[in-house]
Amino acid sequence: MDPEKTLKEMNLEEKVLLVVGTKFMYTNALPRLSVPSLRFSDGPHGLRVQSSPEKLQNGVSGDLPATAFPTAAAVASGWDPENARRIGDAMAREARFYGINIVLGPGANIKRNPRCGRNFEYYSEDPLLSGKMAAAEIRGLENAGVGACLKHFAMNNAENFRFIGDSIVDMRAAREIYLKSFEIAVKEGAPRSVMSAYNKVNGRFCAENSWLLRDVLRKDWGFEGIVMTDWGGISDKVASIKAGDELDMPGDTVICRRHLYDGVKDGSLDEAVLDEAVLGILKTIDSFRDVPKEKDPGFEEHHKLAADVAADCAVLLKNNGSLPLSENEKVLVIGDLFRNMRYQGSGSSMITPAFLTTPEDAFNARGAAYDFAPGYVETEEAPDEKLIAEALAKAENYDSAVVFAGLTDYVEGEAGDREHLLLPDNQLALIDALIRTGKKIVLVLFGGSPVELPFANSIDSILLMTLPGQNGGEAVYRLLYGEVSPSGRLAETWPVVYGDVPYAHDYSVTGAEVYKESIFVGYRYYSTFGKATLFPFGHGLSYTKFKYDDLVLSEKEGKINVSCSVTNVGSIGGKEVVQIYIGGPASDVFKPEKELKAFKKVFIKPGETVRVTFDIPLDDLRYYNVREERFVLEDGEYRVLVCRDAENVILSGTLRIPGESVPSPYSEKAVSMYGGGDLEHVSDELYEELFGMKLPEKKPPLPLTIESRISDFKHTACGRFILRCAMIYIGGEMKKARRTKDPAKKSQKLKAAIFARKIMETNSMRSLSMASSGRLPLNVAEGIVSIANGHILKGLGSIMKKIKDPSKKVIKKI
Repeated sequence: MDPEKTLKEMNLEEKVLLVVGTKFMYTNALPRLSVPSLRFSDGPHGLRVQSSPEKLQNGVSGDLPATAFPTAAAVASGWDPENARRIGDAMAREARFYGINIVLGPGANIKRNPRCGRNFEYYSEDPLLSGKMAAAEIRGLENAGVGACLKHFAMNNAENFRFIGDSIVDMRAAREIYLKSFEIAVKEGAPRSVMSAYNKVNGRFCAENSWLLRDVLRKDWGFEGIVMTDWGGISDKVASIKAGDELDMPGDTVICRRHLYDGVKDGSLDEAVLDEAVLGILKTIDSFRDVPKEKDPGFEEHHKLAADVAADCAVLLKNNGSLPLSENEKVLVIGDLFRNMRYQGSGSSMITPAFLTTPEDAFNARGAAYDFAPGYVETEEAPDEKLIAEALAKAENYDSAVVFAGLTDYVEGEAGDREHLLLPDNQLALIDALIRTGKKIVLVLFGGSPVELPFANSIDSILLMTLPGQNGGEAVYRLLYGEVSPSGRLAETWPVVYGDVPYAHDYSVTGAEVYKESIFVGYRYYSTFGKATLFPFGHGLSYTKFKYDDLVLSEKEGKINVSCSVTNVGSIGGKEVVQIYIGGPASDVFKPEKELKAFKKVFIKPGETVRVTFDIPLDDLRYYNVREERFVLEDGEYRVLVCRDAENVILSGTLRIPGESVPSPYSEKAVSMYGGGDLEHVSDELYEELFGMKLPEKKPPLPLTIESRISDFKHTACGRFILRCAMIYIGGEMKKARRTKDPAKKSQKLKAAIFARKIMETNSMRSLSMASSGRLPLNVAEGIVSIANGHILKGLGSIMKKIKDPSKKVIKKI
């Protein structure tokens, strides 16, 4: 297919059909012109392949098997981009087997707040670590003939209001933190597509934000692929085409085709702009013409890879000598997650695993000597005193216990933010009871984000598995019994309590999410403002020890050259993550105390010394000057720090770097507040100075609009009735799930029902309509809103309205 020639032969009806998807995971084929469909699959840590486009257009259960790899939160903790690349390569093989062209992933959003329900799907609070990992997964996919779709672009950092929310971000924070992760992924990974996020950025929906999609993504970064909406993330199709968002997904939205057709006919949409979008999609389709289909998906090989990556990414948070365990001693294992391991997140990324090896499976396969007590039920939150008593009775016969605990799908997941950072009550009650026995406790933790651990000083060892994928059980065994030395490092800070997070109690409570902390996200906040942490960013222990020395620094050819020697002074081989942070010169421009600028993971044999070197571009030391609207390299002395983590410096030196002398864009008050003052009490007026405009006024919940959250229907009598009807349906799905006899299918159906409930509560009628694949037309959605407001006749009139499809004749021929 010649894309340019094909474009010239297309009529307007075919053009508007091509830029709107179909059957939930496809683009429309055009047989007359020999244009095939593109096929997509959810990612980003494995494929969620729908079993039939006709039978299952929208769901998160009953999909075809694929490898569930460790999630992004786990992979980032490995601090080795090669892990992400290997996962991308393996996913590409499975995608070719299923005929998938583009995998929807990876996700490169920054972890602004640990309560975000989708943090398990993202890499880090740091843009360098996040960007490098995302770029590596993209390369793995793209180099193997499968497209990546980098998401969710951009500033999509909360779930409660994700469909309608507005991220209010000052330009420096946007450029240095939130966009930087995507910039690295785009420039170093070269994905074929990018997914625009649901939310607004500074008042404009991402899918209609020309500054984001044209100025930044294409002009500044040189992106040459296509942009597609998140599923249902379209508000105004004509505006999105103009802004550079080519493809509306999941599509089958007659109203979008109608608006495009009418726009070209009445002149409000230049057909050349539509042609630009069509040509981009045609070029993307053509790029897959020579990709062969895979005969063998490699499930067994990938199951082994999943274990290797999970073991490499686990973080030993604490160890008083209880680990590794001895194979010669019988151990007491407590916790339902030992047999019902949480290995992936819930929601659109929930995978039907090709295989599944829980810790119980691995222990049994290896012939481990152990006794077991569940202690709690994974699907519940209330303590079960009988199960706790049973665990305590068994503990009387042992000096120690290995406790499996963590966040479950019922307290953490997509489409809603966590209510707190605590473990479920039943797990806390169990752990507290065990601590009172005085036994040594080894805690194995699962979960997609940090938790408060008020008992941390009372237990001996903590091994964090995050969400380790389908073969996490094998990885757990290797780590607990010392077959592999832990080498993961935290990719996000673990606060002592949630209240230590900047603007903790303002997070995700309204649709307007104001980023008052600006650039001080994660460790940048804790280290600069002297806040204690439970475990700092970059923290992680090993079964061996490493010694650092001989730091050498130089600057030439636009780069800082850093090298040091690292020696394994322990008795076993192990991997060490060398972390390089740099602190900028003192000036009247506020900045973090230090920032991660390079890292490298190396394996070192016992007694061996390796020389680790880094070349850091001077461009990476620049800050974004909001007045100049460009990045600026300050003149002055820079501190180069070789660190064990974000708080502990091992070696340090300084370099004088020639740069610019540009006046500070900030007032004295802003420098005082953000330069180490009281960041928690930045006034609206001061942030408006940084932001460069007035903050939006809070919107009243009534009258309801097409953009209101469906949960806000509770504010009217008619709305409550509509909401109740919707929840009755979802409740029925929950009951069906609970009646399912097969444990694995029951668990998956329960999680799907919970996800559906969250989607219903947090969605808007506009987004729900656009995600419905035509089953809930926009005029019907508008009519429901009118009825909810008490305007019944107006609503019925809207519902009965007929929208003529301009592409109907083309669709019939297909």
